[in-house]
Amino acid sequence: MLTSLQDNSTKGWIVTAFSLSVGLAFLMLWPDAGHAQTASSTVFLDPTFRTPAPPNDAFPQNAEHVFYGTLFMLIAGLIMTFVAVFDSVRLKTMVPIGIVLGAAVCVFPESIDNYLAGCFWSVSHDPDKLLYFLMGREYDYYVAVMWWTFGTILGYIFYIALQRNVTTGGLWIAFGLSGVADILMEELLLRYGGIYTYFGHQPLVILGYFPWWWLFVNVSAIYLSIAITYRFREWLSGWRSVFILALMPLCYIGGFTFAGLPTIYVIQGDFSPLVTQLAGILSCILALVQTGGIIYFILGRNPLAFGERERLTTLKI
Repeated sequence: MLTSLQDNSTKGWIVTAFSLSVGLAFLMLWPDAGHAQTASSTVFLDPTFRTPAPPNDAFPQNAEHVFYGTLFMLIAGLIMTFVAVFDSVRLKTMVPIGIVLGAAVCVFPESIDNYLAGCFWSVSHDPDKLLYFLMGREYDYYVAVMWWTFGTILGYIFYIALQRNVTTGGLWIAFGLSGVADILMEELLLRYGGIYTYFGHQPLVILGYFPWWWLFVNVSAIYLSIAITYRFREWLSGWRSVFILALMPLCYIGGFTFAGLPTIYVIQGDFSPLVTQLAGILSCILALVQTGGIIYFILGRNPLAFGERERLTTLKI
């Protein structure tokens, strides 16, 4: 048994090292990817602070695109909400609904990481559409629908996998599926235009618009709160599910900052393309390490024993 686990661990590390090596080589050998830090928008440095300036009115809002983009995301979010409500009724617990509502509260930390990590949402400058200000930047109401849908879909994919007690390999597949869903949603919305854009020196812009380091950091940060929620699901059932509303945003901003910090530094600076890409890769590695830690410390599994299933029972308080 011990030998089998050791073999799985060794194979896992080999696969991980090989994947990272291939990814690094890919970036070095493909110039468009290696120098894609200005692919999404032209970088202008503020003359006083010497940091990349947001596009502001140089990126005007397309009201029609905002309406249809928000409608599309709302429908997607409502579909996942229906799945969560169905699970709540089937399992007789408020936890799935708590996750959906908790994703909505993640609007507040999301605006902070968007500010730090170079994501700019178009603004109508209409006071009736203003959600709130953050450090001088306006956020319209539609961003709340967008962010809620992202959190609901990406988070609940992981919770569904945990509910069904899939193997550890299945949890990593769920991570990958969340990442693919993130790429599809963001590439479609970014190419549609007039809704939001990424600015600054963004690394890992592989397909032309969406910086892939975001999917690693975003998904890992969301998984932190979902794993804790699942681990304590019996205690969080009933009226205690209200604590999920605080748990999700706090875990999200902490997980995002831990993994995303190297990239935040280069986005807000003016480093060489090589340093920029390496910082993005480092954030991806930290996000994977963080996810492995979530699987090990919270879920009680060996993150590299891909055939393993849940061994711990829910913790009662």
